[in-house]
This record gives sequence, C-alpha cells and structure tokens, in this order.
Amino acid sequence: MTELRSPAAARTLTATRWSTLLGLCVVMLLSLPRYWYQHDSTRLTLLVILAAAVAVALIGFWRLMAPTQRELCPSAIKQLGGCLLIGCVLIGAWHWVDVASDHWSVILSQGAALGLLLHVISRLWRRRR
Repeated sequence: MTELRSPAAARTLTATRWSTLLGLCVVMLLSLPRYWYQHDSTRLTLLVILAAAVAVALIGFWRLMAPTQRELCPSAIKQLGGCLLIGCVLIGAWHWVDVASDHWSVILSQGAALGLLLHVISRLWRRRR
C-alpha cells in the first residue's frame, strides 16, 4: 500500500484519466446497439467483456484515487457529457451533409467516439495552458 502513496501513483490516478476511462466505457456501451443490429456476435461479445473489465477498473481506480482528485471528477464528467453530445451532433451533421443514410446506432457510436476524442484533446489542451 505504500506504493500507492508515492508521488508517481498520486499523479497517475487523476480525474482526467478517470473520466477518460469512463468515456471509453460509455463509447463501448453506446456501440453495442450498432453490432446488435448488424448481427455481429463476435464484436458484440468482445465489447461486453471489455466494457465489464473497464467498469471493474473504474471502480478500482475510484477507490485508489486521492480525495482531492475525486472532488474534480464531477466537472470532468460534465465536460465528458458535453463532449459526447457535441460529438454526436457533429457526426449526425456529417452524415446529413454526406447524405449517408446510416442507422442511428452507427451515428451514435461514431459520435460517442468523436466526443471522447474531443474530451481527451480538450483536457490535454487545458492542462498544457
């Protein structure tokens, strides 16, 4: 347990990294309908297994995270939600302009992936300033 109290471990378990992992779990869960409708049972099974593993990691990281970082998580989660929404709107607009009549589940999964990317870039940008 002394290893977790080291400065390197405290620096590793941040609210930004936790919210990014949460975003990854959300992207996997929002991709499930896409593969359900495509009847792609292999990818569906892999996504369910990986989403469960990431959920377990989220719980474990939450318990190991410093209380000061836990206090920063609500704002990081709000930003993640906003980025996911923006990503879905942008992908929806792209498919509308491109006249690609994809299924809503494809737009949702691609929008969530774009939203996660926006979240990570914005958090990195904010940290570098």
